[in-house]
Order: sequence, then C-alpha cells, then structure tokens
Amino acid sequence: MKKISILTLAVLMPVCGAIAGGNKSMNNKNVIHQGAPVYWSVAEVINMPDNTPVVMLGRITKNMGEEMFVFEDSSGTIMMQIEEEDWNGRTVTADEVVTVYGHVDKNGNVTEIEVDSIMK
Repeated sequence: MKKISILTLAVLMPVCGAIAGGNKSMNNKNVIHQGAPVYWSVAEVINMPDNTPVVMLGRITKNMGEEMFVFEDSSGTIMMQIEEEDWNGRTVTADEVVTVYGHVDKNGNVTEIEVDSIMK
C-alpha cells in the first residue's frame, strides 16, 4: 500500500507544481525574477486581453504625433500611447533599447499599449 501512495505522490507532484504557477502563464510572467523583469514580446501582447499589465523591451522608432509612438522588437511593431509625464524627463532615440511598463489597451480589433513609464 505504501508503494502505491509514494508512486502516486511522485507522479502528481510535477502536475501540482505546474498548477500552482510553476509554468509561465499570462498571470505570472511579469513578476521579477532574480532582480530582472520578464518581458513580453509584441507578438505575445497582440493577443492579450484588455488591461493586462506588460513589461516590454525594444525601441521606440517613430513619433506619430498626439502622444502616439511606434514600438518595435524582434517580433514586430505596436502603437503605444505615451503621455508627457510617462517619459520621466528622458529623451530617447530610435537606436536606444528601452524598457516600457504599461498595459494592453484594446479598441475593437486594434491593440495598443498605454504606457505608464519608460526606463533606459
């Protein structure tokens, strides 16, 4: 009887770990791991629900006017709304890689990022 219980426990432990958050899911990806954030790519962000918090690493390549900017990483491009105070006094060139903290903003079939802050 003990052999069966131990065997059952050994088989179920990895499953329990995955259910408890051992895998990367949308709910836990943006947590800090050993002092560094885990980044979402543009390709991943496109399919996320409205208001999902994200941290992204890439370049702001173009100013479209009226607080709208094009953000680019290796997986694609996405529009970002960046208000004056979100820059925190920083200037950024299209060649600089930045970390963007924000959340997904869905408007129908259009996905954008509403930026909270930018770090160089």
